[in-house]
Amino acid sequence: MKKKMLTDEQIFDILDGFATEEVREQHNYLLANSTEYQKYFNELETLHFDLAELPILQPSTEFTQNVLANISYETAKKKSWSEKLVLIFISLMVISLSLTFILILFYVPASTIKIDVPQQWFEMTKTFLTDTLVKVLLLVNLIVLLVIFDKKVLKPYFSQRRMTLS
Repeated sequence: MKKKMLTDEQIFDILDGFATEEVREQHNYLLANSTEYQKYFNELETLHFDLAELPILQPSTEFTQNVLANISYETAKKKSWSEKLVLIFISLMVISLSLTFILILFYVPASTIKIDVPQQWFEMTKTFLTDTLVKVLLLVNLIVLLVIFDKKVLKPYFSQRRMTLS
């Protein structure tokens, strides 16, 4: 039964004493049966002990003060006209849609016009000009308006904002 070589991380876990029982068993088996693994383990063990002997460098006591002294403080920028454009566009859209619905609700024609239309034509147009068709057309127009608003206003705004936050 040939066992698989251990990874560097597993070997360093063995050297640090954090390896699982299964990894330690595999390590002992490979040490006893593989000269290639023995050489590799000895190299990593030497490296591990060399790294442990290196002194840990600590920053000077004035490090924080030096870093803060070298940071240039900038004043907060005022919002530019293009950043306010989104809010202006949204408010104009809400106002225009509100006015449109108010006009539709309270519109009463001043006079009635009588047109003589053949009966067949009247029946054909009556079936197409129902409330459902009007609602569908309003819905389609609203969807088109929202798609245009998304592509022309929201997408550039948020892509610019993502760049400034990065």
